[in-house]
Amino acid sequence: MPTKPKNKAKNTHNSKESLDIEVGSIHEELEVPVASELVFRKIWKIKRFHHTIKKRDLLDSPEFRCSVNGMTTFWNISVRFWKGANGKKVTNPLVICLNLTGSETEETGQARVRFQFGVWNAHIKHWECCPIASVVLNLQNTKELLSVGYKSLGVMERHIDPDKDVKIMVKIQIIQSDEEVHSLSQDMARLMVNEESKDTLIECYCDSENKDCEKTPLIVHSWIIRTRSDKLATRMEEQSDGKNKGMKYLLCLPEYSYGVVNELVRYIYTDKVDCADKYAAKLLPISIVYHLQGLKGLCERHLIESLTPANVANILLLADQCRCENLRKAALHYCEGSDEIKGNVHMAGKTLAWRVMEMVNPDLFMEACESIGSSSSNLDSPGTPGGSWSD
Repeated sequence: MPTKPKNKAKNTHNSKESLDIEVGSIHEELEVPVASELVFRKIWKIKRFHHTIKKRDLLDSPEFRCSVNGMTTFWNISVRFWKGANGKKVTNPLVICLNLTGSETEETGQARVRFQFGVWNAHIKHWECCPIASVVLNLQNTKELLSVGYKSLGVMERHIDPDKDVKIMVKIQIIQSDEEVHSLSQDMARLMVNEESKDTLIECYCDSENKDCEKTPLIVHSWIIRTRSDKLATRMEEQSDGKNKGMKYLLCLPEYSYGVVNELVRYIYTDKVDCADKYAAKLLPISIVYHLQGLKGLCERHLIESLTPANVANILLLADQCRCENLRKAALHYCEGSDEIKGNVHMAGKTLAWRVMEMVNPDLFMEACESIGSSSSNLDSPGTPGGSWSD
């Protein structure tokens, strides 16, 4: 197991020393994906990475603060090491920890903290992000250290910049419980599971992961469908079905699976998707067909953050198919200057996605090759040998 972060006896909240740590520096960027949601993004640069981790038994970033709605929380990121069977530290993979080092609040109470780690790929100039995690914390006036969560991370050569430094990023979103409980999104989520006054049955096909979908049919409020999407409203048909009393309308979506439609319904009610990792690529074309611009933006943001050498070809094809210019540009930019992909250029090794692109959309394929730095059509599997994010 990794060694636990050590609490500091001295309060460093206002200490200049906390901003001048030998192992590197940290700076802040703010993101506001939705008007009511503030996302803090902190970037920790670890100087002379290999030399530093070889010398030290543990690393702590400078302390940083996140202030929202009268609540100030203090945090740091730490690096800890697994120990092998012989008791010696293992320097790869690392354990990246997010620690709450203290909080100051006008009113005590619970808050949900959502966080996401990332590491900078210096070869292709893009963040490699791990899945979002969340935890509920009791926030009060305290200076005690609390480990909130950790991820095991393999740092490879692609993560080392020309100065031999490594950048670790964490995004933090703090949602106070009262806000979350009484938000419009949460109220609509409760309406979604309330069977009262629902009058529309949605038909779709049962996929292998939802074999019991016939026992739990998807039923919704017709007025929400009409309000959210004129295109979906045109597919609603009046019906009189003795088996489903109270169902005035039928919405047939036989081309989509139960799981996909369930997430579509969740978005229509709440503006959120629970399983974006799984469904973003499938929901993006639906958002185009049914003029759901918010869903389109949500899927694009998620796909951009989830780009990897293994999936960039599929995402590029999808972006071109859906005419999503932001996603298309991001995928092409991801390919630029990639030594990892350049090193795999030979005719026989192309993956299925690249072969399909070359056949069905040769112009896009050549554009991708030019971005990668090769004008030929010899593109090998964009695999990621040597490690990646893992839990």
